This record gives sequence, structure tokens and C-alpha cells, in this order.
Amino acid sequence: MPLKWRFTVKSRLTILALALFLAACGVKSAPYPASDILPQQVRQLTQAITEEGEMVLTWLPPETTMAGRPLINLGGFQVEMADHSADESYCVGCPPRYLPQPVDSIPARTPPPGRNLDPGPYEWRRRLEPGHVYHFRVAAVHKNGGVHPQARTEIVVRTLDTPETMRLQAVLSDGAVELRWGRPAQGLRAEVEKRSADGSWESLPALNQADNRYLDLAVANDRVYEYRGRFLLVEGETVVQGPWSKEVKIEFRKLASPPPPAYLDAASAMGGIRLSWESLLHARDLAGYRVYRQRSGDRAPVLITPALVQSHIFFDPVTPKGGETIRYRVTAVDANANESRPSPTADVYIERPAEKPTE
Repeated sequence: MPLKWRFTVKSRLTILALALFLAACGVKSAPYPASDILPQQVRQLTQAITEEGEMVLTWLPPETTMAGRPLINLGGFQVEMADHSADESYCVGCPPRYLPQPVDSIPARTPPPGRNLDPGPYEWRRRLEPGHVYHFRVAAVHKNGGVHPQARTEIVVRTLDTPETMRLQAVLSDGAVELRWGRPAQGLRAEVEKRSADGSWESLPALNQADNRYLDLAVANDRVYEYRGRFLLVEGETVVQGPWSKEVKIEFRKLASPPPPAYLDAASAMGGIRLSWESLLHARDLAGYRVYRQRSGDRAPVLITPALVQSHIFFDPVTPKGGETIRYRVTAVDANANESRPSPTADVYIERPAEKPTE
């Protein structure tokens, strides 16, 4: 007689428990190492103290995990702080006493389309007390809240006196705007910013800190520019920003005139006088030429070309009088109506016609 199984309620429960146990004891994949998923250190951590005593930390987010893999699940950042009085009790080189909990958390911003991360920069502000030394640590945090123990970046900030106010001047120079300011006290560094009417403030590059002047060559004719400057007090990693100077506004106009034309030649021709001179096509912003003529009886040269001459050749349909010397000069004019010095003169002498013999 074939063997028949009888399933009671108790046996069914036993089989179900056994199946769950076997599933729980199945093969598991190894967990990811922390370095594979936790963010790397933040990049370019810097700080500055404003003239109001507010410190600004600035940084860029990491792009990879601690293992060098692309970072995808950035949750944000946490800021830790240690606060010490800058007196004889402060031990330079001793481990700072950080507060047991972070002083702030900054969530990661939503990345732009097609990117894993918002490129930054991020910033965090805090008002500081005078006479203190602060240590700050900034760490990137995974979305699950994890922070790698080696991913904290530290910076030291001292509260220092605010630098003096810069007295900035701007004057027109040959093809540039020249900026001048008083020579700063020892330890101060100058910073100058510029903007045009339709732009934002931008720092001027390559300021020579050993000099108290700067030539801004990146200017265009008939444009208005504004400048402002300040001094920075730099001590170690601490940068204290002085107040901005009064904004200086200036309209740039080219001061230098074109060179005068050379090799002016004048010769009598059928119906007038033919002039020619050196072409100045190589001159910057050349707009054309003006021709001046001085006849016998004229006290000064007279402009005979109200419209600018575009060529270096000109014909003057003048009717000379006999026994007269006509003198010519030519000048060059640029796009800003700056006129050059006159060229060397060129004279044409018209002889008197011979008298017809009387019969």
C-alpha cells in the first residue's frame, strides 16, 4: 500500500520555519567597504573674516569616494568647531578640543541635470569673538549619514584687527586706466575689483603687492568702469578683510593720438593739386585724414576736408593764382576724434603765366 503523507497544522508550520531558516542561511554578498561609498575630503577649503567680524568658510565638494570611485550619494556637510582663548593658556601644536557635536549641518544642493553633484562652491558663516583662536573641521557626509574618519579637513582661524580703509584713485593713462592707492602698512595685501555698467564685480588679476599702482589695460573706448579696493590682513591661514573703499567711477577715452602722416608730397596737376602721403593703415583705430591748405593771404591753415579722407591720396581742385605758393598739411584722426600732429608741410609754387608780347 503506497505511503501517504498526512499534513497536520503543526507539520505545516515546521516546514515553513525550516524554509525561512534555510533562506536566512543562504549565501550573502559581501558589504561594500566604507571607502567605496563614503565621500572624499572637501576641496579648496578657505576662510576669510569680513570687516564686521563674520567668518566665511568656503569649499568645493569632493568628486570621488575615499576609494577614488565617482561620488553619487552626497548628503551634505558637517562643520565641527573648537574655540580657544588666544592667551597664555592656548597651546600651539596641542590637539584642539572640539565640541562633542557638529555645530552645523549643510545639506547638499540638488545637482544640475546630467551631473551627480552640484559643483559648488558652498559657504558657511559664523560671527567670531575677538581674542579667540578657532579650529574648524569640514567633512562631506554620505546620504546615509556616514563620514569617513579620514575625510575631515581642518582650518585654523584667528580673530585679528580689521585693516585700514584703502583710498583708491583712478586716472586716465595712455591706453589704460591707472589705479593708485596709499602704500599699505606692513603685512597688508591689496585687493582691487572692477565692474562695467552691465557686469558684476571681478578681481583684477596679477596685482603686484610690492607696488601701489595698477594699469588696467582691459578697457574699451567710451565705456564707464567702476573700481573698489580693500586691504587684507593675512596671518597664517587667517585672512581678515578690510572695508571696501569708496567706489571710483571713470569713463575711459583714448588719450593717445595717432602718429602724424609722413612723406607728404604735393604736385601741380591738370585742374588742381595732387597730394599723397604715407599710409597709416597700421595705426590703431585709424578713422581717416584731414587736409589743411594755406594760401597767400591766409593767416592760418584752412581745413578743406570736412569729411575725413579715407585714402592716402587726395586731389585738391584749386585754381591757383599766378606767382602763388600753396602750402599743405595733413593730420590723422582716430575713432575717438583724437587728431595727430600735422605732417611736415608740402609747398607748391605756381608761376605767373608769361605775358603775351604786345603787337
